Amino acid sequence: MCNHDYLSAWTLTAITCGHPGNPTFGMTQGTQFNLNDAVRFVCNTGYVLQGAVKSTCQANGQWSNALPKCKIVNCTEPGHVENSIRQILPSGPHRYSFQTTVSYRCNPGYYLLGTSSISCQGDGTWDRSLPKCLLVLCDRPSMPPYAQISGDRRTVGSVIRYSCIGQRSIIGNTTRMCQLDGQWSGSPPHCSGDSAGLCGDPGIPVHGIRLGEDFTVGTAVRFNCEPGYMLKGSLERTCLTNGSWIGTQPECHVISCGNPGTPRNAQILIHDGLTFSRSITYTCREGYYSTGMLTRHCTVNGSWTGNMPECSVINCGDPGVPANGVRLGNDFIYNFTVSYQCSPGFTMDADRASTLTCTKDRTWNGTKPHCKAIVCGPPPIIPNGQVVGTDFTWGSSISYSCNQGYQLSLPTVLTCQGNGNWSGEKPQCFPVFCGDPGMPAQGRREDRGFTYLSSVSFSCYPPLILVGSARRYCQYDGTWSGTQPSCIDPTHTTCGDPGIPLFGNQNNSQGYQISSTVFFNCRKGYLLQGSISRTCLPILTWSGFQPECIAHHCSQPEMPAQSDVRAIELPSLGYTLIYTCQPGFYLAGGSEHRTCRSDGSWTGKQPLCAADNRPSGKSPVGTVQEPPSKLPVPGGVFAKNSLWRGSYEYLGKKQPAMLSITAFEPFSNRVNGTLIDHSGVELKLAGTYKKEESQLLLQVHQITGPVDIFVNKFKRDYWALDGHVSYISSSNSVVYQGFVRGKGFGQFGLQRLESLDLSRDNQGYNFASNSSSVAAAILVPFIAMIIAGFALYLYKHRRRPKVPFNSYVGHENTNGRATFENPMYDRNIQPTDIMANETEFTVSTVCTAV
Repeated sequence: MCNHDYLSAWTLTAITCGHPGNPTFGMTQGTQFNLNDAVRFVCNTGYVLQGAVKSTCQANGQWSNALPKCKIVNCTEPGHVENSIRQILPSGPHRYSFQTTVSYRCNPGYYLLGTSSISCQGDGTWDRSLPKCLLVLCDRPSMPPYAQISGDRRTVGSVIRYSCIGQRSIIGNTTRMCQLDGQWSGSPPHCSGDSAGLCGDPGIPVHGIRLGEDFTVGTAVRFNCEPGYMLKGSLERTCLTNGSWIGTQPECHVISCGNPGTPRNAQILIHDGLTFSRSITYTCREGYYSTGMLTRHCTVNGSWTGNMPECSVINCGDPGVPANGVRLGNDFIYNFTVSYQCSPGFTMDADRASTLTCTKDRTWNGTKPHCKAIVCGPPPIIPNGQVVGTDFTWGSSISYSCNQGYQLSLPTVLTCQGNGNWSGEKPQCFPVFCGDPGMPAQGRREDRGFTYLSSVSFSCYPPLILVGSARRYCQYDGTWSGTQPSCIDPTHTTCGDPGIPLFGNQNNSQGYQISSTVFFNCRKGYLLQGSISRTCLPILTWSGFQPECIAHHCSQPEMPAQSDVRAIELPSLGYTLIYTCQPGFYLAGGSEHRTCRSDGSWTGKQPLCAADNRPSGKSPVGTVQEPPSKLPVPGGVFAKNSLWRGSYEYLGKKQPAMLSITAFEPFSNRVNGTLIDHSGVELKLAGTYKKEESQLLLQVHQITGPVDIFVNKFKRDYWALDGHVSYISSSNSVVYQGFVRGKGFGQFGLQRLESLDLSRDNQGYNFASNSSSVAAAILVPFIAMIIAGFALYLYKHRRRPKVPFNSYVGHENTNGRATFENPMYDRNIQPTDIMANETEFTVSTVCTAV
């Protein structure tokens, strides 16, 4: 439970930037104004944004971008209409800005065709095409019978004159003028008759009819017009005694439908007048389509057929977004283009275009593409090996494993690339190398190589006889079969005196016969380091290695007879002893580490080495070992503060390391840890544990170390531990092993130091921590300091215990294996050693690795 007083000491205030304000003639979209919230700015119709489109609230309480401005949209110069006067409203500094209207008025003698005013739209275009001012022309004047006309111009202000042929006289207007409305002034005259009592022929109006052909005094004639024409003048005229007609001579004027105007976003394509039987045809501007008839006809009743057409913007509609892809572009109108990209891991069909354009027929010029998963072909096959992994899609990785008796030339991981090819170097499977098995002193050897299935045979020079295996075979696990032979004098039946450590004693009460054991101890003020006891083996060599007595103020702690001890000075804790049990024994209780206190006493408990009769004990060389259990390993195996010990390969040599888990999130299975290298380098790692696959990829994100030469090797490529977790039921242990991603690195193996209880599959995993656990003496609050101090000490002081073997030595025991000059790289180590077997990975190895 949290302490209220403690919590109240901390005041947590949410970071807020407040409302950023609205741009003038615009608005801000967004309702949250706290840390990392983002808002977008948009302008009103007719305005365009100048500045950032969005802004994010930062940790300092300020918005990431200043408030933008909304600048009014301007249209281009609309142009002048010939024979017109132009007026711009409203007038101001922005001459042709949004909503500005330009009006045109034709000069006298001209008439307007189209819409007299145009407006600037929000997209920066004018809503209509410019009108036209066309010349006013009067119709051809009526020609009375027996008359003639002088003057052929029909423009406004033009005058024509009438005269009669022969002896006839003109009756009526002798002149007529073309007026602004396109009509001739007055009415047509007529010529006098042939004799007294007769009126002259009044004529027939153009596009009209006349009823009556008797022109005598008192008779009447009537007039009418064809459809589409309207009578102007007297409908009926009567012949008077003076030879004139009552009324005015009629004319048939064509009916006018007037100026129909121009639709928005359209222009007049064809027109032949505004009067009866004439027509006008429109066309929409580019990017618009019509709804309605584009051609209208002037009808007999003086109206245009149909309705004014409308021109709407061409919109092809949303073409959609393909699965596993994205669409770039949100404008679906004419001539605009949208493009497509596939999500990582997917590729576009080759027969589909990546861009689509909206066409004038309101359809896209193609169909949206499909994004199909990128799948690499089968990875290359290697002799004596096989591919590990069945997922060949983009981003997935495969590795290789070799058949029994072969090993990879390099820990290659091939990754499926976006181009459908595999990246990475194909490895090879080489026969396992068992190393030089050594040669017994005073002996000889015949060999045919040191690789898998090779054999070597040994013999001794007389009179010495061979003790051990006369022939040894290189086995699949990199070890030699049998036991290392030696050449001994047949007259000898005992081991030689192993010697007495300086400032120490030897208890040889059992003698030096085969199977007898000698014990060592040190004088007061000295601490024993090395093997406490050594046993004479049948091959007349001593087990273990010779101890030393090191001066120290702490008293000698109790030690089990079947143990080896190493010592190290840790700056953070002090003088520390590290125990391992001799072959055939295991740590059954007590402490693996014990540190000298200031009062001379020791931390922890006396270790206990018990005979290893467990079923999980190592199988004899050449026998089949129990495979790891396939039980799923829960994520809780990486609980916080859990420790993993083991090694990794670099340039063919094993390097000891320890992994400390610093954080574990049970819901996301996120793992954070620190890998401590033997050279003092610390690597901060992070990754997500995949429980179903028991797989964990830990990638490095921080590297620290005392010297660049040790740090640099980890900075190459993207260094990571890529491995799987296995539960070995026989030993109730968990191992994390796989390959190191990095140039020059090979396999790695780490074993969890605490036992694991799989009886409950929940977040409360029960980790055993009884006296039989190795971790009982390790899980102390300063374990991270111990490891770090240990590594730092190795680097600074360069101290190391004596290497027990510098080459093959006939009188020393190697448990049936040859020992080499660099004990850090011993190919005789069993495959399970890479899983940090507790009896194989010792601090003595750490010390000799510096």
